[in-house]
Amino acid sequence: MRIEEEKFLDDYGMRRKKFIYDQRIHHSYVFVAGTEVYTVIIGSLEDELTFTRIGYEMPDGIPFPINGMAEVCFDTFDGMGSLADFRHIKFKGLGSAIVLQSVSLALIAHYEKLNIGGFVFQAASGEVVDKGRRTTLEETYDIMLGLKNVPRYNQRTGLPKRVPRPLIQGNFHAYKTVTEGRACYVVLQQL
Repeated sequence: MRIEEEKFLDDYGMRRKKFIYDQRIHHSYVFVAGTEVYTVIIGSLEDELTFTRIGYEMPDGIPFPINGMAEVCFDTFDGMGSLADFRHIKFKGLGSAIVLQSVSLALIAHYEKLNIGGFVFQAASGEVVDKGRRTTLEETYDIMLGLKNVPRYNQRTGLPKRVPRPLIQGNFHAYKTVTEGRACYVVLQQL
């Protein structure tokens, strides 16, 4: 795999690399949080045929955006050119919030550069991914995207937790479809 373009994004504190994989343009956004190196990989989905071939579905009654979409995944980066195994990583303090903020910044940077119609991604699920988590990854995504807004309580004290603010704001809207036991999320720009 050859890197077509590489640029450090001063405004976001991360490096963007452009490459071709599976006959699609991809961008990798690399950042450091704590002692880990992460990458957000965003692959172009220019048409609905490619979108559905990969296994995604648009929400009922919602057309595929004319300016395309992008498939998102992120994980730790092992430095050898590949991703890790999508396992749960434990953080001390606010580490997970820093990672999620950096992922959000990568998505904003990508949207600003390419003006795509939206993003699509899956919540990895199962025993391996959710081992050691108090909240499943799927539930975390539901809360972050504003799809779930139920009272939550601190397990130790029983006191109510603050209602999290959804990460998507403005003219974006999140949808969730569940097919064959996997949760797929579509975040679209609303015009």
